[in-house]
Amino acid sequence: MPPVSRPVRRLRTIEIDELPAGTSSSLSPAARSAAVVGGSTDLIGHTLRGSSRVRGAIAIICVLSILLVGPSLPLALLHALWSGRLHLAAALAAVILASALLPVRESALAARLYLQAAGFLRHGVSFWVERRVMDVMQADDGSMWCMHPHGTSVGFGFTLNGAVRFKAKRPDLYLPAEVTSLLSDERLARISGVQAPLLFRLPLVRPMMLLFGCCTPATKEGMFGLFRQRSDFGILPGGMEEVALFEFGRERVYLKRRKGFIKYALQHGYLLLLAYTFGECDLYRSVGAGKRLRMWLLRRCGFVVPLFYGAWWCPLLPRADVAVHTVVGAPLQLPRIAEPTAEQVTAYHALYVEALTRLFDDHKARFGYADRRLEVI
Repeated sequence: MPPVSRPVRRLRTIEIDELPAGTSSSLSPAARSAAVVGGSTDLIGHTLRGSSRVRGAIAIICVLSILLVGPSLPLALLHALWSGRLHLAAALAAVILASALLPVRESALAARLYLQAAGFLRHGVSFWVERRVMDVMQADDGSMWCMHPHGTSVGFGFTLNGAVRFKAKRPDLYLPAEVTSLLSDERLARISGVQAPLLFRLPLVRPMMLLFGCCTPATKEGMFGLFRQRSDFGILPGGMEEVALFEFGRERVYLKRRKGFIKYALQHGYLLLLAYTFGECDLYRSVGAGKRLRMWLLRRCGFVVPLFYGAWWCPLLPRADVAVHTVVGAPLQLPRIAEPTAEQVTAYHALYVEALTRLFDDHKARFGYADRRLEVI
């Protein structure tokens, strides 16, 4: 595949943080060889373009508006009660209760409508898979798609190139043909993704996520349920910390203290598929003011309020000139260890970081990011 051109921006380069000494090297050569899946790193892909820029803009604004308005409804309810506006308070209370209690069925139409968001970006949104991934996915024994980076908004790589594509239930339209051939109806039904548990307690946000049919709370119970079903599911290992640490133009992932997902994968002998989205860090600019307050909220309350802007005429929309490319590759087949030791978790975590760095370096020039380096925090 020819390289994808991109105007080169002169950004300060960032060195890759060194891994703790003696971590991945503590694995025996046989263990490393068994975990690291070899094969071709050539890419097969599919570009999603949507039907129009207007529909794409509407899809993005609708999702981000729900994420903004939903959490504010309880505050609006308190204000309405305080000011004596009882009719308004009753209406707000009804919306909040309905969001929390009403059952919501998965909707392929909802997934397709959100995928229209790709139409706002001039170059579309591209999903690439290394050929060696196709070989290991033949077994249909479950895989965890570990996607980086989160970005400061909804995570366009995670949402537009993740499980939502599969839940649209038109793999012929939204996925590479080679991937489509691996998907039975039963396997499609098991595909999911894990999200911050807080999101499932927010008005409007909960029903929106359930409509997509691929959202599971990122709790031990929720993830173990996916493991037991041998599901293919996506995860953002960097979590909210990666959102808080976002800076425009910096390829930054929060991983050094993220080892829990590695432990869980070891306990279930799971296949890890690493994914990196090129362009995610260029879609929005973050606002530096209030960073200390956001970090305090993250430490104390477990959530962060990102401040960002994209297009000058509508800050909720991303920069339309940025191409988004998600590459899925660097498969790691972890052994099943019922009770992994801290040393084993650390060793396989270090192997994971090495594999992610290699995935980034192998493909960055192809998509116009040869001048970038990955920063592991």
